Amino acid sequence: MTNSRAKGAKGEREFIARHLVARWPEAARNYGQVSGEDKRDCLGVDGLAIQVKRVERLELWPAIAQAQRDAIGADVPIVAFRRNRSSWKVIVDADVFFDLWAAR
Repeated sequence: MTNSRAKGAKGEREFIARHLVARWPEAARNYGQVSGEDKRDCLGVDGLAIQVKRVERLELWPAIAQAQRDAIGADVPIVAFRRNRSSWKVIVDADVFFDLWAAR
């Protein structure tokens, strides 16, 4: 059985490589998220507080609350998640989604 912390770290690296680096070249894992003040999973993505979950069963509301708690200032809280054999999904507030959609 895979260690859940190792699976989480692998998921963070995977999400960053697949979805963030092309848009934010400075994107990186936050290695200090456990003991530091900045609890966001991903650094170098200005304006976003991304919580990455690599789980089979996402506990939706606690994940959203964690992203909101981790947000700094006006950061947009985002939950990125996937389970085995699935693509990445992102949860964002509806107002943010529709503002982004309208701006495209």
